Amino acid sequence: MMKEHVGPGRHMQHQEKKELIHVEFDEKDWNLLKDVFGDEDTAIAAAEVIREAPPEIQVLAIQLMDIIEEVV
Repeated sequence: MMKEHVGPGRHMQHQEKKELIHVEFDEKDWNLLKDVFGDEDTAIAAAEVIREAPPEIQVLAIQLMDIIEEVV
């Protein structure tokens, strides 16, 4: 049976998308950030940038962290 094509709906505003995701780092993530950035202060700054980034960037950052973790 064929279904009628329905459009994607309304566009979500940036603030609405941002409310859908919340990144939390565990001890393993903190160790990885410290290893990648070299010191705790820079790791904290990077974590803050990730938390404040748009959801698409947050997802990408988490995926990259997973890849780095597999390689290391």
